[in-house]
Amino acid sequence: MREIRIRELRADEARRKLEMELNDAFMAGETSAVVLHGIGSGRLKKLTEEVVQEMGFARILPALTLSANPGETRLELLPPDKKTLRMLKGKG
Repeated sequence: MREIRIRELRADEARRKLEMELNDAFMAGETSAVVLHGIGSGRLKKLTEEVVQEMGFARILPALTLSANPGETRLELLPPDKKTLRMLKGKG
């Protein structure tokens, strides 16, 4: 599981890092990620939700237990099949 830390970053820096890390995970064929955004004002959590929706290849997993950390968001990545992945990487 890829861990993406955006805690204490400004929104513009957090967005760039989140987009880059999610794209890298997607291209690597990874299937899950966790974004560590902290609790604070909730701005970085909202930003995470916006970026996930915009990118279109991930979905937010629901917090299933009371012990879930409110300062993190768990994601399921929906990577392409191997043929599409080769094409995206320019090898096919």
